[in-house]
Amino acid sequence: MTDQVLVQEWQPFFMTLAGASAALAGLVFVAMSLHPWPILSNPLTRARAFAAAFGFLLGVAWALIMLLPACTAPVGSLLLIALGIGESIFIGYRQIQIRKEGMSVTRAVVADFLVPAPLLAGIVGLLQPHSEFPFLLIAIMAGVGLFLLFAQSWTLVLHSIISTDAAQPRSGNSPQDSKKDDTKTGSITRAGPA
Repeated sequence: MTDQVLVQEWQPFFMTLAGASAALAGLVFVAMSLHPWPILSNPLTRARAFAAAFGFLLGVAWALIMLLPACTAPVGSLLLIALGIGESIFIGYRQIQIRKEGMSVTRAVVADFLVPAPLLAGIVGLLQPHSEFPFLLIAIMAGVGLFLLFAQSWTLVLHSIISTDAAQPRSGNSPQDSKKDDTKTGSITRAGPA
């Protein structure tokens, strides 16, 4: 199997990964812009928002590197190594902050497990240029990462909506609201003379 055939076989998967990651990153940005105050005011949701957006953008970067033409294989491997080193340092620093804020330990451990994937794929790609292992490794890790980030994004959006709803003042101007208030206090209002 030549490099060109290998790249062409994996091309549809990585195009789908790039599109899905970019679309989900866009949705996280929209959710953050619709309800910025509940997200930015809480350190945990701020960390979740950053992790989700950054994670989806990393998915796009992984996919774009894997879509490079076969003739640039050494460059792709070097880019994966550089990306792996950079994200390991950056995410390692962010994980310290996230864990201080109360992030789920399970999510943090799974995220830590995903971080070295491009580094390992890049090293194998340099040592064995005809190997399918880098493609398979990035595909599996990106798939797991997408599900993890989707759960992270869903939690973020729900928290921002719940926080926004809780912060809105309740109006007691409608007749139903005043009936409920009278029922709660135990007073009975009668119409007409007594």
